[in-house]
Amino acid sequence: MINLCALDKPEAMTEMKEIVVRVDEEEYRMIINFKKVYDAVVETESDFNDYMRDVIKEGLDKMLSDLPPKNVNILLKTLQAMFRENPEFVCNFIVQILKKGSNISKEEEDRIKEIRGHYIA
Repeated sequence: MINLCALDKPEAMTEMKEIVVRVDEEEYRMIINFKKVYDAVVETESDFNDYMRDVIKEGLDKMLSDLPPKNVNILLKTLQAMFRENPEFVCNFIVQILKKGSNISKEEEDRIKEIRGHYIA
């Protein structure tokens, strides 16, 4: 059994919540041993919870990036249908995303690209 602490709010590290995940022996060995690779890449011995949060965040980002259809036209038609159904929500969401995207610092963008470049092909 592996205990993970998950952030309640991504921007505020004040309140942590605990998640318990049961893994089989093979998954356990992979998680424990891959931490060596992670530590080598970040060039420091990381805290296990920090390591697991990064693994989970990167994994979720990767899974989400695999969701959109390869045919961009389908994605556009989906967005248009959502807009017709709930224009207020869709427009507010797009504005939020555009504002967040423009607020990412160059340093943070470079850090994210470096981390992803090491683990995601």
